[in-house]
Amino acid sequence: MASVTCRVQYLEDSDPFICTNFPEPRRPPTVSLEEDQPLSEQISGIHKLLGAPLKLEDCALQVSPSGTYLDLDSSLAEQRDELDAFYQDLAKGRKPILVLRTQLSVRVHLILERLYNSKGPELRRCLFSLKQLFQDDKDLVPEFVASEGLACFIKVGAEADHNYQNYILRGKAPPPDTWLRPPTRGSDSWLKIQTFFMPNPIYRFN
Repeated sequence: MASVTCRVQYLEDSDPFICTNFPEPRRPPTVSLEEDQPLSEQISGIHKLLGAPLKLEDCALQVSPSGTYLDLDSSLAEQRDELDAFYQDLAKGRKPILVLRTQLSVRVHLILERLYNSKGPELRRCLFSLKQLFQDDKDLVPEFVASEGLACFIKVGAEADHNYQNYILRGKAPPPDTWLRPPTRGSDSWLKIQTFFMPNPIYRFN
């Protein structure tokens, strides 16, 4: 059975609103992964090696710096067609980096929970932070939309002070290709999120 050698780090993002985006440790250790074995059977070894302060059952693996999330139910070999840069690094004798972090669905659930349960200045800080969260992880956008994130915006906007509504709508959003990978550029998810971050009075909640 063939194996590949990678470097591994973890990102402490169990609270999405205070994530530093600086993976640890700064000098990542190496780990050998079996190409034909599902990653779900190997991730516990990575978690233990790193001593990561994350719940194992909530963890995902992300390729750095591309940001691609690996399918834990599949092996690396089964995902090879989607991991060109990863395998190019291996072919050049490099050790690609995998980042252990919290699953998208878990982070979105925490974001929605915080928005629904926050009021006053805390809600304002959360709303103001959302654009940066979406920019930091392009895959967070479609996951947020799929998890009824837009309904959350509407509810929060309807119940919040008028001044806080501006935090949902303020600022010009970045180009779509900085948020989503090319295959999903201009997608319905992007357009929906963009709607809530463009300063257009027609979308204000009255």
